[in-house]
Amino acid sequence: MSRVCPRPCPFVQRHRYNLIQLRDHLAEGHRCADAWIALAHLVREPWQRLDCLERASAIDPDDQNLRIAYLEHYVVLHPEDALAAEEWREAKARRVLERYKPRIFRHQDASQPIGVILRALHATNDADLEVALEEQERLRRLGKPILLGHLLVLRGKTAPEALARALTLQSRLRAANGATPRTLSEYLIAQGHIDPNQLEHALLEQIRLRASGKHEPLGAILLRHGAVDATVLQRAFQQHMHDAMTAFV
Repeated sequence: MSRVCPRPCPFVQRHRYNLIQLRDHLAEGHRCADAWIALAHLVREPWQRLDCLERASAIDPDDQNLRIAYLEHYVVLHPEDALAAEEWREAKARRVLERYKPRIFRHQDASQPIGVILRALHATNDADLEVALEEQERLRRLGKPILLGHLLVLRGKTAPEALARALTLQSRLRAANGATPRTLSEYLIAQGHIDPNQLEHALLEQIRLRASGKHEPLGAILLRHGAVDATVLQRAFQQHMHDAMTAFV
């Protein structure tokens, strides 16, 4: 009868580098994620390592780091699988955000800044992010504030599509962290009036317009797209304003 080993597994801690002992442990019927992980470090072939990580992840599907490790190796061996690559990037972004503890007040932010999400999605790099942050601070001191994501787009360091995806992911992660909606779009999503795909498409159009020197409110874009009607938009706006006014009461 198979049985699941606890984590960390005492047996694996003693025999972590013994290939034969680890295999015997599994052959005896132990469903041991730690044993498969240890084997993944001992086998030579990439496909063997992937198989070990897949088996370990199946035993402990709640281990996010294990899932990310499996996806990373899978994407290396199957670079044509765009869905797996996207899942890998999103999983890494979630891991980054889960390290952040939401503040006491639920109306405050419950996610990492957009720069962190863009970096986790490989939509920018550390050097470009650092330069953009310095420029953003310089512009702020000159009385010309600008959002970091839009600055990265203007400088050609992040694609509009990547920023729209990151902003949508930020909203979804805030909701998953239990944060009170902060923007009009988050209210519309929370109330079921739009879905993340509609939000991402509207954000992409808004970002492109802003990059060309134009500005249109996101609500107006959603209205023009037919994603919402004027009544729904007005109700969401009123709820947004009400919550903003009573946040500290």
